[in-house]
Amino acid sequence: MSKTCFDTAEYIVYQPYPGLHVVYHAKKVLFSGQSRFQRIDIIDNEAYGVMLLLDGNIQHTEFDSHIFNKALVGPILRRRMRNVLVLGGGSGQTLKALLKSQSIERVTIVEIDPLVVEACRAHIPGVNEAFEDPRVNLVIDDAFKFIRRDDGSYDVLVLDLTEEWLGQSVGLEELYRFVAVKCRGRCSCYIGPASPQSGGPARRHQHIAAAKKFLKGLRIRKVFIPSFGSEQLFLYGGGL
Repeated sequence: MSKTCFDTAEYIVYQPYPGLHVVYHAKKVLFSGQSRFQRIDIIDNEAYGVMLLLDGNIQHTEFDSHIFNKALVGPILRRRMRNVLVLGGGSGQTLKALLKSQSIERVTIVEIDPLVVEACRAHIPGVNEAFEDPRVNLVIDDAFKFIRRDDGSYDVLVLDLTEEWLGQSVGLEELYRFVAVKCRGRCSCYIGPASPQSGGPARRHQHIAAAKKFLKGLRIRKVFIPSFGSEQLFLYGGGL
């Protein structure tokens, strides 16, 4: 369980997995609050710049968000997709990366926590402008409730949910069935840390097993992200 020290506004302790702790100096606390769903903290750090943490887990840093974004969004940009569905992504980072492509005509973002969007728009550079883009449709909803009733169709699905959800296996088959039926069998999914200590091998097996039932052209990629302190797993479907 991650531990924060915001009462002194000096340090935050991030625990990627049991036995490893990474300490970040909070030069300035830009936002700290509790929503219905999670704790939200945005700090400024000398090395990593503006950082977003949800329930003590790093989601974004100004310094190396481009590494995460390239892994998650890069395959989509190379294929020149037009209509993209993003589950999660309230921080706006995936959105910013997608909107760099002139081929993108519409991005639907499904985020459960409106306070995440509000805080990131106010305190992370470029996020407010991204959400103001006329190509963006922001939906405040639970991702699984959304896909159960949505009757739209998309070129690709992007999965950018938090580690709390990624640590569960409930709903995976439903997710990948939706990708097969509504997203042309194409997806780019962040599925969490790769390390054995954080359950990476089991999580990878769960996602692949569920995706194989519905999708073709699957591949897994490991990417080291410095601020996360470990390699992260990404799953691609439909030949991405």
